[in-house]
Amino acid sequence: MTEDPQQIWTDYYARIRRRRIAEAQIVHSQMAADGVSDDTILALDFLHFGNVESNVRDLAEQLSENYAMTVTRRTDSEYWNADGTTRPDGIGGMNTERCADWVAFMCDVANSYGCVFSTWTLTDPSRRLSWTNETIDVDPG
Repeated sequence: MTEDPQQIWTDYYARIRRRRIAEAQIVHSQMAADGVSDDTILALDFLHFGNVESNVRDLAEQLSENYAMTVTRRTDSEYWNADGTTRPDGIGGMNTERCADWVAFMCDVANSYGCVFSTWTLTDPSRRLSWTNETIDVDPG
């Protein structure tokens, strides 16, 4: 086991990335089983966090090109949240590949700012159905 902080950090991000992609595959299969198609317009909400306010704000600034972003300090914590959403508009065409690619991108962009991509929820507002990675417990190694 390495004591190199950079290697520990790199390994941690790689593990998180693998977990999030595995979660995306499960979420997408749940959505497909519930009748979501490429034509379904979904609301997408997500959360990144980090312990350096300026990094979280910079991440939110980059993501604000495509999402409505909010940065807040966590209560009783040294961490900051960057919450994003596609609301009120939404997105369509969230097939398996696009979902996994989006999650991989979110993991990579978070990593580039020293932050962590944490959770996301896809909602079909017309049917009042939601799918989230928060309830999935997977460890792809």
